[in-house]
Amino acid sequence: MPLLALRTLRYRAGGFAASFAALAFGAVLVMACGGLMETGIRTAVPPQRLVAADVVVTGDQSHPEPVRLDAALVARIRSVPGVADAVPDLSFPAAPLRDGTPVTDGDQRIGHAWASSALGRYRVRDGAAPAEHEVAVDAATAARAGVHVGDQVDVVVRGVPARFRVSGVVSTERPAAGALFFAEPDVARIVPAADRVDAIGVLAAPGVRGGQLRDALATALKDTPAILLTGNERGLAEFADAADGGETMIVLAGVFGGLAVLVAVFVVAGILGLSVQQRQREMALLRAIGCTPGQLRRLVLGETAVLGLLATLAAYPFGEPVGRFLFGQLTDGGVATPAIVFHQGFVPTLAGSAVSVLTALLAAWAAGWAAARTRPTEALVEAGLRRRWVSWPRILFAVLFLAGGMALTLVTALVMKGPVAASTAGPTAMLWATGFALLGPGLTRVIVAVLYVPLRVMCGLAGHLALLNARTRRVRTAGMIIPVMLATGLATSLLYLQTSQSAAADRAYTENLRADAALTATAGGFPVDLVRSVRTLPGVGQASAVVNSEGYLESEEVAETGYRETVPLRGITADGADRTAPVALTAGTLADMRGDTVALATTSARHFGYRLGDTVPLWLGDNTRVAAKVVALFTARHGFETMLAPAELVAPHTRTGLAQEILVRAAPDVEPGTLLAALTRFAAGHPGLRAAGQDALRSAHAQQERTGMWINYLLAFMIICYTVLSLVNTLIVATAERRGEFAVQRLTGATHGQVLRMMSAEAVLVVAGGIMLGTLVSITTLVPFSLAVSGSPLPHGPLWIYLAVTGSAAALTLSATLLPTLHALRTPPVAASVTL
Repeated sequence: MPLLALRTLRYRAGGFAASFAALAFGAVLVMACGGLMETGIRTAVPPQRLVAADVVVTGDQSHPEPVRLDAALVARIRSVPGVADAVPDLSFPAAPLRDGTPVTDGDQRIGHAWASSALGRYRVRDGAAPAEHEVAVDAATAARAGVHVGDQVDVVVRGVPARFRVSGVVSTERPAAGALFFAEPDVARIVPAADRVDAIGVLAAPGVRGGQLRDALATALKDTPAILLTGNERGLAEFADAADGGETMIVLAGVFGGLAVLVAVFVVAGILGLSVQQRQREMALLRAIGCTPGQLRRLVLGETAVLGLLATLAAYPFGEPVGRFLFGQLTDGGVATPAIVFHQGFVPTLAGSAVSVLTALLAAWAAGWAAARTRPTEALVEAGLRRRWVSWPRILFAVLFLAGGMALTLVTALVMKGPVAASTAGPTAMLWATGFALLGPGLTRVIVAVLYVPLRVMCGLAGHLALLNARTRRVRTAGMIIPVMLATGLATSLLYLQTSQSAAADRAYTENLRADAALTATAGGFPVDLVRSVRTLPGVGQASAVVNSEGYLESEEVAETGYRETVPLRGITADGADRTAPVALTAGTLADMRGDTVALATTSARHFGYRLGDTVPLWLGDNTRVAAKVVALFTARHGFETMLAPAELVAPHTRTGLAQEILVRAAPDVEPGTLLAALTRFAAGHPGLRAAGQDALRSAHAQQERTGMWINYLLAFMIICYTVLSLVNTLIVATAERRGEFAVQRLTGATHGQVLRMMSAEAVLVVAGGIMLGTLVSITTLVPFSLAVSGSPLPHGPLWIYLAVTGSAAALTLSATLLPTLHALRTPPVAASVTL
């Protein structure tokens, strides 16, 4: 049987080429997603500024904001045996000005004390180390700022411009983000909490290994909250957001990798099933001459195993490049930091190979099982005209998939709220599509009945012949309708899921945008008390500074499980907050937000059982617990809940300690344009600030949403391309194998034009049926999702998306049907009839 399987491959080139392409494409997708997952699991971040440290001591990096360490630990670490030196590292926003504009170029410039330059192996290339009121800059920053040794340069340090003399230009062997180094007296003056440090770089004494040093430090610091990092983990102390980026990559890779596997099973099963159907006569003859069911199954499995291995070998060279491309899109979109190193080892490659081969074998087993269990005499009859398709396993699995789809539809509509509903909406589409596919021949009968009159009227005799073909060969017709359903259903669902989610985020932002204008930071932030100067500007009615962070409320669930779900925590200044904060109050007042206080969304308050006036356990971004009094409640859309707290409370517990925005409301009788002009003049005198009106704020938020959604669109597009591949392959194979049928029609008097019109009518039937089922699949996905995120059953997004999806499906179906038909008609009827 293995030898026979190999020999049969060359006689079914079309079908096997289609299966080969589907398997190879699926393997590439799974390998690429596996590479993303491995990268997220490893989260390898090679150190840059801390490369010289053998061990980096830092706080817990699992929280939204950095957990800083007591500076007194430096002396304690220096006393540990095996330690040559311990160097504290403290970072703060700093950017030189060029023509009054901060030099950032998209990269955040960071200030440090000169002593920490040793941790990055920086050396003075020109000039000298900085003294008080001096700064040393890295070579790249010096070039962008256009400064040289001895120049006076204005630097925005923690949002405040100050003038320094450039003492030197430094460089390092390893690539690193832009850095500015200041003298210790300047750092003590710049940073208000100089008794805390971000990290401590520990240098080992000669002859002491890194493992020994780590063990000694672990013993010495066991009573502290310090975390010890070695190897590539040291980079996490520099790029704290890398951990979140790694987790996001794991989720994205898991979701889309799983979807790719499901689609691969679906696609390959359909193509192989069609191939087996077209070989009914061959298999019937094998059964008739004594071939056992087991031998027949081994024949199909043997062919498929060879095909799967070949497809895997073809996919191998493309898995890593595609994974690296996707990783690049993630970093460009801000989902993950470019500091993370992409890894795709043998595990994702083996996983992709295994999925490809196992998918093929599973599909082949399912396709060959029905053919093998048929009796020889029945098989010969079935080969001529296959009608049987019902079996108890098929019906059982169809019911299970449809029940699962219905369950997820109800869960999405009734249980899930907000953007999190996407986690169940995506799988819903695949469950419904799989259930419909298993019932395909039965649904085809319904579709033919529904379309009988319209197609008969529109296409005349050609339509009548197409309908007769569809009725008598329902299994074959279903095999062509299902790929159209899958392509249109998945494309419509995935695209409108993204547009609906983006629209919901835009509405949540714009509905509560009460400020007429805002001042936003362009150089890391600015001091919270700058809002006092803004309030004195002409035309300003109210102004409130905003500090962005994250936090969570303590509950019994958090105490029992340790799981905490953080939500955005916005620090605001109380004066002017009632008229500028982006919330609609239902109780209390934001003017009372002073000291340890908090304002909650009504949905969050109900969930935790809190009321106005209660004292609640509030955890800030750096894991600091505060007993905060609830002074206000406000409405918020599900999934877009936030918390408000005094800016003076939140800022010290953030990475920079600075505000990022000042929301401004115009005074009575002052036009928004007049206010914006006043803020623009103010921003011109304060480098690192930018004035923006309401339209600019909405546009910036929409652009941010589009950037975040881009990677979802990209991954969805790849899945859609996979389904389109299956559609084209299936239709080409199904049409190309009908040369004998076309020959009989031509021998009995049919012309080329009549055959083409008949096939055009069949293509219209397939397109209409596929779009009907695909639309139904998308409805079962999008309606509950839209109810969850917006309360409306209609998804948000332009109609042209649906028209483009269905139009593309129609064009591809017609092309993949008529082009092979034209090619088949080139063969003389007598020669083609031999294939009968």
